[in-house]
Amino acid sequence: MQETHAKAAELTNLAEGKHHIGDFLPPDELARFMEKYRAIKEGRDPDLSDYQQHKLTEDNVGYRMLKSMGWTEGMGLGAEGKGITAPVNQNGRSESQGLGVERPENLQEEDDEYDAYRKRMMLAYRFRPNPLNNPRRAYY
Repeated sequence: MQETHAKAAELTNLAEGKHHIGDFLPPDELARFMEKYRAIKEGRDPDLSDYQQHKLTEDNVGYRMLKSMGWTEGMGLGAEGKGITAPVNQNGRSESQGLGVERPENLQEEDDEYDAYRKRMMLAYRFRPNPLNNPRRAYY
């Protein structure tokens, strides 16, 4: 039993200062991933819009311009007010991939906790430090 304890202590000391791949995932990306996961499990659409955290207030110039033209919050854009009501959300996509390509780390409805963890680690892998130290070339 003492040998096992000594071996475990040695392995623990060797791992000192090492990181888990999940440590590289930025907090905002983690929050976004977890919102997707919770929304899928609860059967609702995730609210991932930039508008959620950066809602325009009355001191914003664009907000005041729209107000001066007769717009009210919740009303659609356009002459008859039948246009979009939600702000346009910019969705990123890879330069080398075509439209409709599903990234492997995207959550699906049938994913269980293990799949969600695996996909979260796949996402974290993209944010790890560049081991090649080549600033001119994107590592991922």
